Amino acid sequence: MTTRRQVLLPLAFAPIAGMAVWAGGSAEPTHPVGRFHLPVDEFTALWRDLADVRLGGAAALPEFSPKVRALDGTVVKVRGFMVPLEEGGPQRRFILAANPVGCPACERPNPATMLHVRVRAPAADLRGAVVVDGTLRLKPHEGLFYRLEQAAVSYG
Repeated sequence: MTTRRQVLLPLAFAPIAGMAVWAGGSAEPTHPVGRFHLPVDEFTALWRDLADVRLGGAAALPEFSPKVRALDGTVVKVRGFMVPLEEGGPQRRFILAANPVGCPACERPNPATMLHVRVRAPAADLRGAVVVDGTLRLKPHEGLFYRLEQAAVSYG
């Protein structure tokens, strides 16, 4: 028969174990491939450049690297995860995120890891990774740092 002491004693050490992990400097979990959910390939490498933005000045405006500034107005192709902005049906505009919204081991979403996408033709709402190509614009007024205009979505 299990005694009360056998049950309660391990529970007494749980806060101590948790404190030891916290004091040891453990960070948030990370994904096996780094900050991003998808491995680096020709369609995901752009996220690494876009995420490298700093906020500067009194107004905390985004300061883009020369490499990213050179992409303003050019057609780019990027793989990411669709976050619909409207309920149900095909989407005319959505957020493309570098990581899936529910991934606990991925970097938290921020304005530098999301693109506001406006597509030429409505796109089906998918939860998996999609490839989107369109004209990249910097400093949009919708709260995110980037947008893709005249975009097209390919699934796969």
